[in-house]
Formats: sequence, structure tokens, C-alpha cells
Amino acid sequence: MSKQMDQAIQSVIDLHVLIENIFTGKNAEQSLKPLLDSFDQNFKMVTVQGHSIGFVEVNSLFSQNIGNKPSLKIDIIKSTALYEFENYCWVQYQEHQQTDATETVRTSTACIKVEGEKCYWVYLHETLIPTSS
Repeated sequence: MSKQMDQAIQSVIDLHVLIENIFTGKNAEQSLKPLLDSFDQNFKMVTVQGHSIGFVEVNSLFSQNIGNKPSLKIDIIKSTALYEFENYCWVQYQEHQQTDATETVRTSTACIKVEGEKCYWVYLHETLIPTSS
């Protein structure tokens, strides 16, 4: 695997640590700026509900929900390098989210642009995996 792909896969892990920090309120002030700086200004995302959103909506999502899920725990179960072209890396990963009230598993596909030591998320598509009750 290339150094760029290694960086992109590490970015998946690092970004979700920041997301967990924001939603739980732990180190939220220190986590918000690096989290938002990880998204390309032209970032696009398809949510688990099938909505297409951009950077402005993602910025609002994180900025307005600090501490709103204090029991949230996010684990990246596995990640797979899919494709690499120039400095763009496509990565698929499975994510387990758990709070006191809910538990979800999703498969996500991300396009991450690697520039030097910095990763910028360009695209993300999340799909919920049905869990048996």
C-alpha cells in the first residue's frame, strides 16, 4: 500500500476520534477546528437517510451538536483500500456507533485527497447495515 493510502486510512480513524469528541463533549473545543479543517470546501456526502449534503451542512451538524450524545462510542471495525489515483484515495470502512439508547453499523465509502501530510475529505457515502433485533 502507498504512503498516501496509509495516510487516508489513518485519517478515517483520526476523523472518527474527533467526531466522537464533538458529540460526547470531551475535548470538543480542541477537536472542532481540526475536524472541520479535514473537509474539503467542496465536500459532498450522502447520508444514511439518502440526503445529499455539503460542507455547510456538515459544519452546522458538528458545530451545533457539541455534547449532544455524551454516551457515544465510535469504532472503525475494518477499512479497505479501494482505489488510488494521483493524490485521491478511495477507502471503504465499517463503523460501529453505540450510545446508551442506540446501536448502528454502517459501511461507508470515502474519497480522501492527500496533500503532503494533510488529508482532506472530498466525498463520503454512508449506508446503514440492518442489525437483527
